Amino acid sequence: MTQYLRTGPQTMFFFNSTKDVNAHCHDRSAKLVTLDLSEYNDCKLEREDQQFMVGLHPWNTVDDEMYDTFDILSTAITDPRVVGIGEVGIDPLHGASVERQEQLLRYQLRVANEARLPVMFHIVRRYDILIKLFKELKPVASWAVHGFRSSPEVASQLADLGIYMSIGLKFNPETLKAIPRNLILLETDELPDSAIRDVITAVAQVRGRSRRVVSRVARENLRRFLNSGQKSL
Repeated sequence: MTQYLRTGPQTMFFFNSTKDVNAHCHDRSAKLVTLDLSEYNDCKLEREDQQFMVGLHPWNTVDDEMYDTFDILSTAITDPRVVGIGEVGIDPLHGASVERQEQLLRYQLRVANEARLPVMFHIVRRYDILIKLFKELKPVASWAVHGFRSSPEVASQLADLGIYMSIGLKFNPETLKAIPRNLILLETDELPDSAIRDVITAVAQVRGRSRRVVSRVARENLRRFLNSGQKSL
């Protein structure tokens, strides 16, 4: 098994204030930015308090240069600014065949396990594959599904495995009510990082909680998700 040596401690800079936290965001001004592997080398760190999740998006699995990106992954996971793998996953509507996507996903999940990094997933319809891989690979760090809008039944299946569900502005209210409090993450995805305030407000209304409570719970859950692979925990 390959052992990946991280070059420094994983400090979660975005927990150093009481501001709202964003679990999944492509806005380059955010403190935690999700990057496709093809973007990693070109990304310039403009602020010291910025960190990344990196991975091969399933939409990009037909790229002729995708094998080069796995060399980038091996480098990226030794960077202490990289705090997770994502977004990765399965999307039968885009990219390579589902079989090929699963093969590429397995590789990234093995790397995540060896580096003890949490994983953020992009899953369209194929939750059966996600659940199968979880049971087979037994991840050492937590998994989360971004932009979760599936049914309450699927939410219950994921919750039984301890998989986090990340909620954006578009969500199924009944599903949101079914997600355990300790497994909810909040995100803006392609929207500006500042839109996390609107997400918190919308979630608070559906859950019947104050905005302050929802923000605090999201912060605690994201901290636990990102720290889940650390050996000291």
